[in-house]
Amino acid sequence: MGFHEILKIAGGAGTLAMFIPMAREVIRRNGDGQSFSTWLLWSILDSILAASTIMRHGNYFSPLGYAIGGWILTALLISRNRFEWGRLDSVVLVLVLGCLIGWKLGGARTAIVFTTLATVVATIPGLVELWRRPERAVGNVWAGYTLTNFLSFAGGTAMSIEERFSPAVFVMLSLMMFIASRRESIIKS
Repeated sequence: MGFHEILKIAGGAGTLAMFIPMAREVIRRNGDGQSFSTWLLWSILDSILAASTIMRHGNYFSPLGYAIGGWILTALLISRNRFEWGRLDSVVLVLVLGCLIGWKLGGARTAIVFTTLATVVATIPGLVELWRRPERAVGNVWAGYTLTNFLSFAGGTAMSIEERFSPAVFVMLSLMMFIASRRESIIKS
């Protein structure tokens, strides 16, 4: 096993491990503030990304970690009867459908790009909320995702869509979420 493969596996394992504090929080708060439908749709996006990356023989460990973690949170929220449907869910549903159409028409490589960008769009409301109400504990999770996404990026063997596009985008997104969680600290400095 080579160095790049170790970094890819570490990125995927780290990504999955970052769901542990989120799952604990869902259990502790009985799913308060979380929605089954939101996590279901994000899990579908992550599954499309993982499957399309696997089909292209790309850097799939991190997307697979996101998919598995998302499905675990979805199951936890089902067990807590957290069934809600909001405007964000409708937007994400349209994104999921767009990704499926893009996958069908353009193939797995197109699906990688579409699902990565759809995930960014689906995360924007969370970024805005974290900017408005910074939470250090949430930011710590995003710091972990920044690290795991960077490991996944570093594990890529080529500058290609299949190897580095999603990790690069997710490093930036995770870093933005982390910065938003520390906004008050940054402003005071």
